[in-house]
Amino acid sequence: MKKGIIFLFFVFFFCVYGNTQTVTFTIEVTNVVVNGGNIIMAIFSNAEEFRREDPPYVYVVQGNRTVVSQEVTLPYGEYLISVFQDANGNNDMDFGLFGIPKELLGLSNWNGRGFPSRNFDRHKVPVNGSTGKITIGLYKL
Repeated sequence: MKKGIIFLFFVFFFCVYGNTQTVTFTIEVTNVVVNGGNIIMAIFSNAEEFRREDPPYVYVVQGNRTVVSQEVTLPYGEYLISVFQDANGNNDMDFGLFGIPKELLGLSNWNGRGFPSRNFDRHKVPVNGSTGKITIGLYKL
């Protein structure tokens, strides 16, 4: 009886956790000011993380070329990718009068026109087996 329960536990475990598919892809950031500061990439997996500004994945890339990239591996899903160039090296996005960002920024599914939305669903991108590269431009507001 105990062997049967243990066997069922392992079958359940591998069905639930063994089936999690991941994909490795590249995040490419364009419009980088050469030597204007590091590029900070934050990846959010849901609206609550985005609202709290608590990303589960953060990458820092040197801003030493006009186009920089970072290879990442994530589970299949939908993600919002936020990027900014940290001009003053404080690892935070700095804001000026009326909450307007002082530093270059970019979001997935945003072309730099108008203000980016605070809506996760508007900026999320699918990450799956066909994801090879996601390109995000940096813009000044």
